[in-house]
Amino acid sequence: MKEYNEKHSPEEAAPLHTDPNEPFSRRQQKPSRRVFLFVTLLITSAALNFGLILKLLQKKASQCQADISPYVHLPRDLPIQYNSHSSFGLGSSTEKARALAWEGLDSSAGEISVDKDWADAHGLPKSAPFFWDEDQRIYLLNAHHSLHCMRKVRRAIVLYNYNRPQLDSYVHLVHCMDHLMQNIICEADDTPFYTSTTSNITTGHQQTRMCRSWDRLTEWAEEHSSCFAYINETQGVNSVIERFRYCPKGSPLLKPMRKHFGYSDDWFQKRPQDIDTLPRYWEGLD
Repeated sequence: MKEYNEKHSPEEAAPLHTDPNEPFSRRQQKPSRRVFLFVTLLITSAALNFGLILKLLQKKASQCQADISPYVHLPRDLPIQYNSHSSFGLGSSTEKARALAWEGLDSSAGEISVDKDWADAHGLPKSAPFFWDEDQRIYLLNAHHSLHCMRKVRRAIVLYNYNRPQLDSYVHLVHCMDHLMQNIICEADDTPFYTSTTSNITTGHQQTRMCRSWDRLTEWAEEHSSCFAYINETQGVNSVIERFRYCPKGSPLLKPMRKHFGYSDDWFQKRPQDIDTLPRYWEGLD
């Protein structure tokens, strides 16, 4: 017995120590410790890999969810090439063309009205009640507010460059620059734009970024119209309520609006575009 155990491994010698009363066929089916260890390691490895894959999928899902806007649910799914020579800048050959491009953008649509229960459900601060429906609240979409502000700052720079009288108040411009700065820092866009050592105005030109759809945002805003238009944007109006009388056809807000202003039951005026109510400051700049 001693000689046998010295020439063979413990696994090979193991059958000599089995229960003599156990059937031979059952003894043959018992796995060795090596096989048992291998199976244990295999199961452990599979479990760890599955856990890692699950964790990565959860992280990816969380990132995707975080990149969807919280109120309109817009995904960042629109590939757009950055253009350092767009019609809003150096892509236009005249100052008038640039002004028409900027002033042709619609920022009025961003003034919306939403049901107060919807606002509460989304954790929004209490806002001004809507003139024509006390169950609605007035809000201004951040993107459209930024557009409104950027336009004012640009307008001021253009008029300063051509030594023309300013149209917007200095206090409003200071507010707008503050607003834009805070938005830029909040967004913290981490896109690494390529650059050049010879021409800084080409930085990032034609580089693709994933964006959200401005058109879809505007469509949603128009579905929640507050009947608002920036009439006389640069000079203001006698009463703010005058800007909330451009309700779309078929809107339930038309009737109470007409009643407030004393309009006839068939009175209707289409919401004017921002550019239509501005002084034509761009004439004669070129």
